[in-house]
Amino acid sequence: MSPTARDVQAFFEEVATDWDTMRLAYYDESVIEKMATVSGADRGGGMTVADIGTGTGFVAAGLSPRVGRVVAVDNSAAMLGVARQNLAALEATNVDLVEGDMSHLPLPDDSVDAAFANMVLHHAPEPPAMLREMARVVKPGGTVAITDEVEHPYKWMREEHADLWLGFSPEAVEEFFGEAGLVSYGYESLGMQ
Repeated sequence: MSPTARDVQAFFEEVATDWDTMRLAYYDESVIEKMATVSGADRGGGMTVADIGTGTGFVAAGLSPRVGRVVAVDNSAAMLGVARQNLAALEATNVDLVEGDMSHLPLPDDSVDAAFANMVLHHAPEPPAMLREMARVVKPGGTVAITDEVEHPYKWMREEHADLWLGFSPEAVEEFFGEAGLVSYGYESLGMQ
């Protein structure tokens, strides 16, 4: 049986205190560097960005010294609790933690310069809906950037990690971005395997 959105939330509630160690097998700081580059956040300044599915605040913490404000959204109270501790330890005072659903972001239209989602899309019941929400909150001319898994055959990840999708093919990514009304998009491998 495939997991549901409720299963995804329950999984992250359960692993919140272990996630910072677990995630090392899947991604590292290179995702932050790439997001900063594609959005212009690497040039500094007063940008406001959204980190959708922030989890323990890894991306938010990496972006906070480069931007004016980070709005970090997650639907898991336990993950946000760990993020709060992590960000406090780093003195990242320009990060606002917000509990909310990725398909109905609790942010106004055109309120951020860029929206990021790291390893979240494969947990979205409807990826185009999540991308539409990200596009809705980004100002005209802004950036929507995701990092996620490439298509893979590891079905055990549905049960062990509550993955709704087993990664994505380039064609699926193009289709999802197109359905979300996003234009001028591309993708590339960051080299993690």
